[in-house]
Amino acid sequence: MADVEANRAAQRELYGEPLGDVLDRCRAVLGLNQSRLAVLLGISAPMLSQVMSARRIKIGNPSAVRRLQVMVECVASVETGQMTIDQALTEITGAGASGEALTGTARRTSPRETAAAVQAVFRSVASATDHLAAAGLLEEQYPAVADLLRTYGAGSLDDAATHLSRSGG
Repeated sequence: MADVEANRAAQRELYGEPLGDVLDRCRAVLGLNQSRLAVLLGISAPMLSQVMSARRIKIGNPSAVRRLQVMVECVASVETGQMTIDQALTEITGAGASGEALTGTARRTSPRETAAAVQAVFRSVASATDHLAAAGLLEEQYPAVADLLRTYGAGSLDDAATHLSRSGG
């Protein structure tokens, strides 16, 4: 049980909250069962179960992580009435790595989607706490690098999207 709590804490540090909470919210809003959720993410049902129960800390497949990011954004849009559930499911189904649809046809990504992908890379290699500590060490000599670590390694998605827009992304 201690391992599960440690894993939940690690998920909270990496993603802001345990993945079980994130995935449960997605399932509830989109009206999905766990099996359908696994199919949408492109992972096995056992892997999904392990992530949701915190027996596993993170999803290792970058395409599945990308689809989860799109799913979270779509769920927020459904909750605010900006998107229907059917529109959300279509968007999630089409989301693949680097903004490419799963069918192989390219689509243009928004700055917010790009920022989310960059954040996923940063957060796959270190925790928010580690990024902030590294930023503190680099601040005096390399302030721009420290800013990247804070923004993409520990900041909010809104901050990352704003940073990306300011930097010409």
